[in-house]
Formats: sequence, structure tokens, C-alpha cells
Amino acid sequence: MSPKDAATKGYIVAGPSGVANVSKLEKFYEDYLNKTRNSITLARYTDEGDPTYVDLELNGEELLYTYDNSWDEFGGQNKGVRKTSCTQMGIRTGPRADSNGTEYFLTSCRDNIGYSDLDKKEYFLLFIDDNKNK
Repeated sequence: MSPKDAATKGYIVAGPSGVANVSKLEKFYEDYLNKTRNSITLARYTDEGDPTYVDLELNGEELLYTYDNSWDEFGGQNKGVRKTSCTQMGIRTGPRADSNGTEYFLTSCRDNIGYSDLDKKEYFLLFIDDNKNK
């Protein structure tokens, strides 16, 4: 599915061409803080245009996290669908590489299915660059 099609379907999209539907992630975070049920799908695209999908379901108490890199041609040997549950979602603002913005992540997860940041035991969700999203 193309980034445009994913955005039209309501997915939160991130890739070389920018981001779309970020307000849905912001709303999901508000619902997390209020322990309100919600679910979203992120479609993150590689430089080559291959999607990686992340499904998040908030049942009021925990976050069900599903990561699917089946479509990533350069995803390595461990391609497929992996799932875990987490109890914490966070945001932090500030620098990341040569940009400033807001980063969304999950932590306090039941299983290590391939942490994005092993030292912090976090799963990266999305970075919103302040300069590109004004």
C-alpha cells in the first residue's frame, strides 16, 4: 500500500515524504493518559518505500503492540509479525539526530520482541520533526 493510500485509510503515516494523520497519534496519547480505549495503525516507510506497520490497541490498562515488517524487503532474517503488551507510553521533546521535535515511544513491555532502544527497553513509535510539521 502506498503512503497516500495508507493516509486515506486513516493510518498514521511516516516516511521520506513526511508524515500524515499525526493528530490521531496525539489523540491516542490523550486516551492513554485518560485510560480510554482506542486503537491506531502506523505505517512507517523506508527510504526504499517498503512499509512497516505498527498496530496499537489500548484496552484501558495496557497497550497491545503489534509490529509487522513482513513487507520490508531489507528487513533481515527476522521478518514477520511480533506482538507484546506494554504498560507505559511516553513522549519526549528535544533533539534527535540533527532535528528537534517530539518522539513517541512505549516502555514497560512484557516481552523483548526487538527493542528499538535496548538500553532503555523502549519501542520507538514516531518522531515528529518541529521544522517539517509547522
